[in-house]
Amino acid sequence: MDTPTIAEYYKEHDPLKRKDLLEKSISLGEDLENNEIRRRLWEIRYENKAESGTDARADGFLALWMILEFNRNAGGKLFGAKGARKDVKKQLEKLRFHEFLNGDERHQELLYRECCHLVKMYMELCESDKSYTSILCGIMSMNAEKAKAKLQKDIHETAVLLPPVLGMEKELEILTKAAREMYELHFPGEGGLALSE
Repeated sequence: MDTPTIAEYYKEHDPLKRKDLLEKSISLGEDLENNEIRRRLWEIRYENKAESGTDARADGFLALWMILEFNRNAGGKLFGAKGARKDVKKQLEKLRFHEFLNGDERHQELLYRECCHLVKMYMELCESDKSYTSILCGIMSMNAEKAKAKLQKDIHETAVLLPPVLGMEKELEILTKAAREMYELHFPGEGGLALSE
């Protein structure tokens, strides 16, 4: 069970605030073994500075999601799946997914929790982004049901349908599982993400 500080860590979106929370937990002597793995995941996930020129950090997990999102329709394009697979593999290597997936149960679980954090953050960002839910060139907004359907479709196509198209079900299985769980937690009783189209 998470300490209050670590529970807050998994709710926070801002990389630097997440780092502060993790450092606070470490300084309190909480959950030292797991916090060492969390620290390593933080360093990998936020390795690069953001392009804004400030101290902000770029999110490597969100970059992976955006690569997947961008390539959702790769299967219908000539050489699309091959190029998409190359881009996804490159990002997975950068994030050292293979290393954590082949690690012990603790490493796998904490990687899974980062994937869950990513999906939850993505859903919250989409819901708060007026351009995501706008129609008619931004003049009007979708109603809540249409916005939810759009979000479900996007997550389903990105995390459930795309991995088999790329032949990467095994490599992306942890992200697919996280997407299913986070969608169900975010929209309880809505039926979750469909298993197939």
